[in-house]
Amino acid sequence: MIRSGFNFLCTVFLVICLVFLPFASSGNVEASSGIKVKINDKFLSLPQAPLQVGETTLIPFRPIYEFLGATISWDEKTFTASAYRGNIKVVLQIKTGVAIVNDEKIILNVAPRIVNGSTMVPAWFFAESLGAQVDWDEKQKIINISLASVSGIDLETRELSLEQGETEIITATVLPDNAINKNIKWSSTQSSVANVQKASDTEAIVSAINPGTAIIIATTEEGNYVSTCKVEVKQAYTPVKGISLSRTTLFLVEGGAPTTLSATIIPEIATNKDITWKSSDTGVASIHKQTTNRGIIVPLKAGKTIISATTEDGEYEAICAVTVLSGNGDS
Repeated sequence: MIRSGFNFLCTVFLVICLVFLPFASSGNVEASSGIKVKINDKFLSLPQAPLQVGETTLIPFRPIYEFLGATISWDEKTFTASAYRGNIKVVLQIKTGVAIVNDEKIILNVAPRIVNGSTMVPAWFFAESLGAQVDWDEKQKIINISLASVSGIDLETRELSLEQGETEIITATVLPDNAINKNIKWSSTQSSVANVQKASDTEAIVSAINPGTAIIIATTEEGNYVSTCKVEVKQAYTPVKGISLSRTTLFLVEGGAPTTLSATIIPEIATNKDITWKSSDTGVASIHKQTTNRGIIVPLKAGKTIISATTEDGEYEAICAVTVLSGNGDS
């Protein structure tokens, strides 16, 4: 992070010099006629011919700056420039030549030269500032600058399970790490199920809207590389508040036909409707689960028992007092 911060800082310093410093640096400068500059195999039209300062070749910065997307602000009172790009924050004190990158102080030891209104940058310094590769073709007198192109994208989360109303942040990584254009486009195949909004250069917020399935798509602006995350949205959890039975007392006959007892969960939209059925005396009458909210009581012999229905969520209980009469009419 410090390395990339320094690299980007150097670039910002060059831009600020171009915008805010009205003077040209002195030095033993000689024109280097015939030298050409290529960026990613494309020749640039240069407003100022490259210069030779000692053994260092200087090239204009402005044409190369078009490949960057920094936001720069200027505080005239403090003579301080600030630059923002991604998660890098740079504050540059022009008078002292000191920069602060993400709260870390760095003293600049390379200064650009202003020649005929153009900021001239050492070729090697430009390579450092952008993480680019710079090669010198002695025979053809060409400076070849190769900027890293996007080669892919990867989402840290590939599957996500959310309840209605929940949100989650997902993170993307654009490859390689020194790629210049890391802009990402976010979209959802079913925005009514799961919506996605950009949160930062590398992050997005996924919001669960309605039950269902949606695919979140992250696409690089350069190269249209794609990575996806499957999002399952479940109904929002609603807790159980109580339970009631269709009967609170029952009179059955020993050996008689089974009877159905129904339970009602409160509220009706409760998420977990599982119920446990029990008989206090299984020798008198047994209870068997028929459906989620129904139990079948089987009268076995004369006597009394308590049939209970208990919710799994909250352990709410409702009971029914069951009396089984003997077959000859005696209790």
